[in-house]
Amino acid sequence: MRKTLYIFTFLILQLFPLCALGSNFIEGFEDIPLMNGLKQIESQNFSFSNEEAGYTEAILVANKKESFEKIKYFYIDVLPKLGWKLRNSTESSLVFLRDNDVLEISKQQSRPLKIAVNIKSKN
Repeated sequence: MRKTLYIFTFLILQLFPLCALGSNFIEGFEDIPLMNGLKQIESQNFSFSNEEAGYTEAILVANKKESFEKIKYFYIDVLPKLGWKLRNSTESSLVFLRDNDVLEISKQQSRPLKIAVNIKSKN
C-alpha cells in the first residue's frame, strides 16, 4: 500500500507541470500536450494504421505571440517527462523517440505560424 502511494505521488509530481500549464492534449494523440497559444486545425487531422505501422498527423496554428523557438523549448521540456527522448533538434524541427514511435514536430509555414505534429509507429 505504501509503495503504491509513493508511485502515485511520484507520477503526480511528474505530471504536475502539465496541469499547471493548463495544457490540453492534441486530438488524435494519446499524450502529446497542446501548448497554450496553439490551436489545432481539426479538419486537417490525418491518421492511418495497419498491422505493421501507423501514422498520425495534426496541424497546429500559433497565435501571433508565439514563435517556433518558444514552441521548441516547451516540447523539449515537457515531452521527456512523458517518456520521449529527444533525438534531433534543428531550426525548424524536433524529433523524439519512444519505444517504436518517432514523433516529429516541424514548422510548416511562418505566417501564420503552422506546425505539423506527426507520429510514425511500427507494430
